Parts: sequence; structure tokens; C-alpha cells
Amino acid sequence: MWKLIEEPDLKYFQFNFEDKVFLYSTRYGTDKFLEKFKPVMLKQIHSDIIVDIDKEQKTTGDGLITSADKCIGVKIADCLPVYVFSKERIAILHCGWRSIIKGILKRGQEILGNYRYVLGAGIGACCYEVKSDVAALYYENYSEAVIEKNGKIYLDLKRAVITALGRENLIADLDLCTFCNPEYFYSHRRGDNTRNYAVLKKIHT
Repeated sequence: MWKLIEEPDLKYFQFNFEDKVFLYSTRYGTDKFLEKFKPVMLKQIHSDIIVDIDKEQKTTGDGLITSADKCIGVKIADCLPVYVFSKERIAILHCGWRSIIKGILKRGQEILGNYRYVLGAGIGACCYEVKSDVAALYYENYSEAVIEKNGKIYLDLKRAVITALGRENLIADLDLCTFCNPEYFYSHRRGDNTRNYAVLKKIHT
């Protein structure tokens, strides 16, 4: 289970599984969170690009993967962080509607092979209203992620990810909406300019 960790001037969510630590920042102590964990991050562009930081020097993309003892992270406005791992490697993916449609989840599957995954917080289907053009992109492969109610269309990013990666491979879910929970998270759709951070690292043994 995800737990809220409270330290002096710092709060963040943490989930431990085997030799891995999954982390998600809150609006309390963002700078301290980054200073504490020092994640490697990329310039994110809503793409399907996953960078193997053990072998590549690229600085742009929406996913990082490593087999080394490195801490990796992504910035989250309202998109969904997906922490994916195998026995040998760990990866973290920045999954907005564009990245999912472009195939970042499939690329992650192909790279990792036998994988499991954890979901962080992102904007929920309760709040993520989209236009018909975005919904049309999802109807073909992720129709269950499109919700129509009261004449509006909403997108469920988590349902799309679970459809792609399989519920049987899901280990844990930080089941909170970034828009609905201003006491914890920043939200681009709520007008915040500051970002949340999702971070994954291995425990030193």
C-alpha cells in the first residue's frame, strides 16, 4: 500500500515492493523532495520515446529505463506516471493522452519483457474532460477509457493503461486525482504552474 511519509517541511507518498521504492511528491517540500532523491529526468515532450540512460545520452523523451543503481523520475502536471519493472530493470513513463496513443506503453512492454507495474496519481476520469477529437483516438483500442455523461466526454487514463499492461500485472495504485486533491497535489488544469514528481529507485542492499 502507498503510505504518506511526513518529515520536517516535507511530505510524499511512498510504496515499497521487493528491492524497489516508488515515490510521489506532494506540494509540501517539492524542492526538498528533489534534493533528497536527486532523480535523473528528461525534457518531456508527450512522446513515445523511452531513453535507456545506461547506454544513451539523450535528454528528451517521456520514459527512462535503467538496470543500474540510479534514481529516475518524471514531472507530472496532470498526466499519469507509470512505474514499470522487471527482475533486471526499472522504468518510469510519463503517460498523457498523447504518449499513450503514440505507443509508449507498448514500447515499455517490448523493452522490459516480463514486467509488473505500479500507478501513481494523475487526473482522474472524474475531472479529465476532453474533446471529441481526443475521444475518437481512444475508441479503437481503449474504448472503455472513454466515459460520456451529462453531454460531456471524460477520459480515464488509468483504465487505458490497465487495458494495455494488464490488470494481472498491476501491483499498486495511488488512487488519488491530482485535480480533486489540492491538499496534496499541484494540477495544471487547476491553474498551478508547479509540478508533481514521480520517482523510482532501487534500495541499496
